[in-house]
Amino acid sequence: MEKKNKRSMLLMLLAVFIGLLSCVYLCVQRYYVENENMSIEQAMDYDAVVVLGRNEGYDLETILEKCRQAGITSFTIYDTTLNKMTQRGECSLITRLGAELYYPQFHLDSYQYEYYLIGKPKDQKDLYFDELTEDLQLRLGKENAVVLDNPQYRILGLHGVMPALGEVNLGIMSADANRIASYGFNVILRPTNYHDVTAADLEHFFQRADKIRNVTGIMFVGKEVLGYSPDPAQRKDLLQLTADRMLARQMPFYMIESVNQLQYDNQDGMYDLAGLMHYDTGRVYAMAKEELEKITPEEAAMRFYISDLERNVRVNLFPMYKKPRYGQSLLDTNLSYISKVTQKLEGRGYHLDRASVLPVYYPNKVLLAIAAAAAACGFLFLLNLLVPLSDRVNYGLMVLAVLFGAGGAWIAKGALFLQMMAVGCAVTAPSAAILVLLDFWRHQDLTKKLGYGRVIRDGTLGLTAAVLMSMVGGIFIAAMLGNIRFFMEFDYYRGVKLTFILPIIIVAIGYLRRFPLMGHDFATSSDFISFAKDFLRIPIRMGTLILVGLLGLVAIVFVGRSGHTAGVPVPGIEVAMRRFLETVMYARPREKEFLIGHPAFFLMVAAMYRKWPELVHFFTVLAAVIGVGSMVETFAHIRTPFIMSFIRGLNGWLTGLVLGILLICAIAVVQYVTAWMGKQVKSRD
Repeated sequence: MEKKNKRSMLLMLLAVFIGLLSCVYLCVQRYYVENENMSIEQAMDYDAVVVLGRNEGYDLETILEKCRQAGITSFTIYDTTLNKMTQRGECSLITRLGAELYYPQFHLDSYQYEYYLIGKPKDQKDLYFDELTEDLQLRLGKENAVVLDNPQYRILGLHGVMPALGEVNLGIMSADANRIASYGFNVILRPTNYHDVTAADLEHFFQRADKIRNVTGIMFVGKEVLGYSPDPAQRKDLLQLTADRMLARQMPFYMIESVNQLQYDNQDGMYDLAGLMHYDTGRVYAMAKEELEKITPEEAAMRFYISDLERNVRVNLFPMYKKPRYGQSLLDTNLSYISKVTQKLEGRGYHLDRASVLPVYYPNKVLLAIAAAAAACGFLFLLNLLVPLSDRVNYGLMVLAVLFGAGGAWIAKGALFLQMMAVGCAVTAPSAAILVLLDFWRHQDLTKKLGYGRVIRDGTLGLTAAVLMSMVGGIFIAAMLGNIRFFMEFDYYRGVKLTFILPIIIVAIGYLRRFPLMGHDFATSSDFISFAKDFLRIPIRMGTLILVGLLGLVAIVFVGRSGHTAGVPVPGIEVAMRRFLETVMYARPREKEFLIGHPAFFLMVAAMYRKWPELVHFFTVLAAVIGVGSMVETFAHIRTPFIMSFIRGLNGWLTGLVLGILLICAIAVVQYVTAWMGKQVKSRD
């Protein structure tokens, strides 16, 4: 730290400390909000389960009891169709010709309809005919679905053509839904939107829903949410009606997570509806059936478990295997992996019932403004680590930084400002942590080689300091982005790959301003040009090419594996390691930290203390940035509970510490053994 800016930089650190206090308070508030969100709903498709169980010879009561024991709390139920109802034997559908030739007992006065829907005789109870009539008249028009006067049978005359008529989405049958409720299960409604939807259509749906017990939420089917209209003039009013009716009935909007695990499967009107419902929503994990067939039941169980832990999923919608495994029946194959999920969740303290919904939480604006102002001062601190400015200049810039940070947090309506500040924190914290430590070591007397014991001691202390300084940035991010829109990923952290790349570039620039590299200082632009010329004249050997190739591969993997749309696949051995760590630890540490960045930190210290080549020191410094940068970026996954992100960072530090110490010990042993063997060979000569 230069004398000319020492006072101003201390003032910047004081501002960051004040902001940190505000952020800690906000993170504590966030923890309490998240800690109340511990109830998970586990659901299956009712029709699919019943058909599967009956194919294996089970009655309905036995099937449902098996599901209950596996941990199922709810069943989804869809709109019905005429084809479904006739296949179940709940009604009959006959043609005009069939009615004329084969069913004289119906005593039809005329044969003007293409089809006739036959319900049960009037002296028998019929749970479905009235609702089927309502739905058909609503979908087809009353003139195309007419109740016929018949003394013995319930009969509906239909105008239409097959196969379209048989597949028209009708409504959810309240009798089927209430049968689910009668066995003590919750019901998740899965309706489709109406064609040219009207307010009357929506009222009809909710009147039907009022007949159904134990409804916990609505999960829409198709490309549109209920109430979406292609007409912009009607759309807002219809979606508002849907939102009002759902809120009045305490039916949250269950939204299915997208395949890339970012935001949700797209449905027209979904984000508008979620906003109108004040984010009374639940996140659903629904693995594709095709994906389920590719993996083992054990892996399937872990995916659901991890989704609940790490991505704010509160509804598990389980798909079903098509073929039995491990000598089990097909029903038992499917219920066995669900049982594993249940055991893991209950062991973690989750409650299985109705899905918990996060409250509408936004951080206190005053504390948020303080945090943003402090973060802006932190950015200025990093600037001074690269280009030292005078106290006078810094005081003026600090005023502007405070006004920018506090004013932006207070005035900004959207998420863009907070996203920008979060990216700034994610870049600043790890960069500043490494540069501050480099400044510390630069002023130490390191003229002679130091032992590996000192490397381990100072590497441990230095890594701990770097982790603590970087953690400050993570806490700032967790506090500033900690609101309901980020919790539920209506907004999300942007610039993940940039977050990983920029600290490496910044630290590289900072390093070159502090240390000579290949005999060159970088005080002026001519120094850099001279270094570039010498660098380009380095003789290229095959070993060098191989090394560069390996570094390039590491870089591709490093960047490609970062972000929400990672293009580099995860090898099977790494998946196995992840599953092991997820089993034995509260929060699995990230590989970038404990396998790359933190061990590289020890190598960086060893390069300084053991007088290794300058290039080795330079590249180990850059590698060390990866670990602390990854730890900060962990906090940018706001859907992950704060306490889990915090413990993940600590676990990464501890495991990286152990591996780093073991690595230095291994290097020391190898060096000792090779030196001893060299002496033995020399003595024989």
